[in-house]
Amino acid sequence: MNHQHIEDKVKLLLVVQGYDKKEIRFKDSSNGRTLQYGYWKIISFNDIMYVQDHCPVTFTIVNWEDEDTGPLTAYQMSII
Repeated sequence: MNHQHIEDKVKLLLVVQGYDKKEIRFKDSSNGRTLQYGYWKIISFNDIMYVQDHCPVTFTIVNWEDEDTGPLTAYQMSII
C-alpha cells in the first residue's frame, strides 16, 4: 500500500467518525509524515484507535506548547 492510499484511507475513516474532511491534513516533518486536524486540534483517542484498527498505520501523539497560541497537537504517522 502506498503512502497516498493510506492517507486517503485515514482521511475516510476519520470522516466516517465525524471529522471535517477539509480540516484533515498530512504534512512532512523532520520525523516523516504527520497528521494534523484543523489548527492543531485533538483527535479523540478512540478515533485514533479506530483508524489504527482499520488501516496499517500507527500514530504517536505529539503535544507541545506555543507561547502565542497555547497547546498544539499533531500525530506522527508510522506505516506498518
